[in-house]
Amino acid sequence: MNPVRITASSGTIDVTAERRGDVVIDRGQEHPMGGVLEVTGTLAGVVMRVPVGTDVVIGSASGAVKLHGELGEVRVTTRTGPIEVEACTSIDVRTMSGRVEIGTIAGDARIKTASGRVTVSRAEGELHVASVSGQIHIVDAAGPVRATTVNGTVEVAMTRAADARADSVSGSVRIALPDGVHPKASLVSLSGGCSCEVVQGDDCCVTGRTVSGRITIVER
Repeated sequence: MNPVRITASSGTIDVTAERRGDVVIDRGQEHPMGGVLEVTGTLAGVVMRVPVGTDVVIGSASGAVKLHGELGEVRVTTRTGPIEVEACTSIDVRTMSGRVEIGTIAGDARIKTASGRVTVSRAEGELHVASVSGQIHIVDAAGPVRATTVNGTVEVAMTRAADARADSVSGSVRIALPDGVHPKASLVSLSGGCSCEVVQGDDCCVTGRTVSGRITIVER
C-alpha cells in the first residue's frame, strides 16, 4: 500500500484503518503524486478510511489529529491541537502545543512536544519522549526508554529488563520495574530525595535526574 500524506491548515484530521483494499476519502481533496496519495484538508478538516497497515504522514497547523485502527509508520507534525493514535508500527510526533495520547506501538517511537501531557499505553520498541512543559506517563514499555521534561512529573512502567532514563527539572520521577528485575540504579535529586525500593543488580540501567522533585524506583 502506498503511503498517504495529509495536510491541513485547520480542522480535525480523522483517519480510520480498516480491513479493506482501497482508500475512501469522506472529507478532503485527493491529489495523487508519484506513488504517494496526497490529501488536502478543507476548512472542516479530513475524514478518510485506509487499509490496515497504511503508512501516514500528517502535517497540520491547527486542529486535532485522530488515528483509529492499526496503522503502519506514522509521522505527525502539528503546531497546536490534541493527537490521538490507537495503534501503529512506529511513530514520530512533533507538536508545539497539545496533549498526545498513543495506544500501542509495535516498534520504535519518538515524541516531542513543547507543551502538553504525553501518555503512551504500550511501546514494544525504543521510546524517546521529550517535553518542555507537561507530564509524561508511560504505562507499559518493553524496550529502552528516555523520557525528559522541564516542568512536570515523569512516570515510567517497564514490562521487562531494559534501560530506562527519566529526567525532570521541576517534578517527581517514578520508574516501576517488573518483579525479579534488579537494576543498576543512578539517581540524583538536588531537592526532593531518592529512593530505590528494589534490590539492585546488573539486569539493566535505570537513571533518574531532577532538580526539584523526588525520584523513586519501585516494583510493579
